[in-house]
Amino acid sequence: MVLGLMVGAKVDDYVERTEPGEFRVVEADGEITSLLRLDRQAQWWLGRALPSAQVLQLATPPQHRGAGHGARLLAGLLAELHGDGVPLATLTPSTFPFYRGAGFEVAGSWTWYEARSEHLPKRTDPYRARPVSLEDPAELAEVYRRVAPSRHGAFERDERFWRLLARRTKDKTTAAFVLDGPDGPVGWAVATLEFRSDPAPFQTRVEVADWGCLPGADAALFALFAGYASMSGVVAWSGPDPDPAAIWALTDRFARLTERWHWMLRLVDLPAALQARPWPAGVAGGVAFRVEDPVCPWNSGSWRLELEDGQGRVEPAPPPAEAPTADIRGLASLFTGFATPDDLVRAGLLTGFDPGAVDLLRTAFASPRPWTAEFY
Repeated sequence: MVLGLMVGAKVDDYVERTEPGEFRVVEADGEITSLLRLDRQAQWWLGRALPSAQVLQLATPPQHRGAGHGARLLAGLLAELHGDGVPLATLTPSTFPFYRGAGFEVAGSWTWYEARSEHLPKRTDPYRARPVSLEDPAELAEVYRRVAPSRHGAFERDERFWRLLARRTKDKTTAAFVLDGPDGPVGWAVATLEFRSDPAPFQTRVEVADWGCLPGADAALFALFAGYASMSGVVAWSGPDPDPAAIWALTDRFARLTERWHWMLRLVDLPAALQARPWPAGVAGGVAFRVEDPVCPWNSGSWRLELEDGQGRVEPAPPPAEAPTADIRGLASLFTGFATPDDLVRAGLLTGFDPGAVDLLRTAFASPRPWTAEFY
């Protein structure tokens, strides 16, 4: 019955990459009226991995739409996650209004860039690349384990990710490399190659399915694909927005942003999420605010966030006479650093905060731009 909702899906492939425990469903009279599929991978925020869940799919058959089945299913999942001690949930939305109604808000991006091979760096020194097989991804996984803490928003990948990456690229012309430095592996790249007759006379399209490196090796990693310049090569990759590698590793302003999707985050447990988040060691002070959260009522109330020595403490607080108000959606964007307090004040998602409180929030939540390499 679940697969019957996946119209047009390659059923065999879908079955292989899913497990029954990933699904949550709503039924009425023996018929599925809504279903969702989820995963639970921790996410890295400012060098710390926090428990998180990902809503991979949410589907309601056309004949059952408009009855609130999807909203009830999503609310039930949030209650389940709260009970399991998972403070965060993320998803890539098909539509913003529905998920905003459930308390999710835009909090990061997946961005696709392109550049011609002739504009990539030419030298890999002092690094050297060597080919590897995706059949044994242990070495790639180990390099990723070292890189992930520096990626704000990155998932803590499990073995299944690498298995699915190999499956996704197995029917394509694929090149996988590890980049070695003087002290061992510093990066990796997995790319698929497609040789096109259009635009004439031909073009080699190199899509980097996955990549990463330790600081200082970006230019060398891009240089792996410079050799396709003689074959009218175009290289595409996913990176943060903006991507520092595209600014400093390329020879000039030749990288082109071709696609951008925003993903959303939900604070399932407001105090737990804020207390687990890393904070700047030099920031001290406190701010009180009121939250209304009808979907996750345990988040509702007046709270006080106290910061000191890189630690955050969130406790219930008696509401002041004129309590500032923080929308639960705005706090999601603030949590990742996707939006600044000034952005949220302008959007009406933070109201009543005095300039001193805004200044404290501005300093406390400063962070790199959040992004994921995975499109999910």
